[in-house]
Amino acid sequence: MRKFIFLILLMPAFMMGPGNLFAADLKDGFFDLAWKTNLSALEGFRKVSENSQVSYYINPKRVYKIGDVKVMDVAYGSFNNQFFAVYIHIHSIDVFAQLRRYTNNKYGLPRIKIVNMGQPDQQRIYQWKHKGAKIKLKIYQNQEPMKMAFYYTPLSSQVNEAQLEAFQENDQRRLFPLDDTQRRKAEEMRDFMRF
Repeated sequence: MRKFIFLILLMPAFMMGPGNLFAADLKDGFFDLAWKTNLSALEGFRKVSENSQVSYYINPKRVYKIGDVKVMDVAYGSFNNQFFAVYIHIHSIDVFAQLRRYTNNKYGLPRIKIVNMGQPDQQRIYQWKHKGAKIKLKIYQNQEPMKMAFYYTPLSSQVNEAQLEAFQENDQRRLFPLDDTQRRKAEEMRDFMRF
């Protein structure tokens, strides 16, 4: 019976398509983008913000698939010209729930931290660790801003993640600078993918 349950739990890993995020991807990078890469040297990456030694980039041409979710609203963090973080802006509670289920299935149950409990700005943080990477899902009282972040811990440990996240959340519009037309197209694509 135990073997049968184990096989059932492993089935989703075998059924995922080639565009999904696999465990090996987190060890070496985020999808095909290797950790420590100099993003300014890559075609299509554009710096949108800077804070001390950390620069933030976007590349609107890159689209990823995490589980069944198509991810387009992505910002990349670079510390001293070395890629170390990915920030994904989440536009709906449904997408947040899908990403959380996928990450739970892939990496196990998260550590959960609640910040400002009982306050209007209460935040719930789900956190996983896997092979030199840290994954976080953050939500404020089931509403925006919601985000998913991936950190390459050998570099992110040199940078105060809390400082980065505070800067990123306060500077949300510049880090996710889709204009209204691009955002509408992304939402239409997301809705189409749900069908």
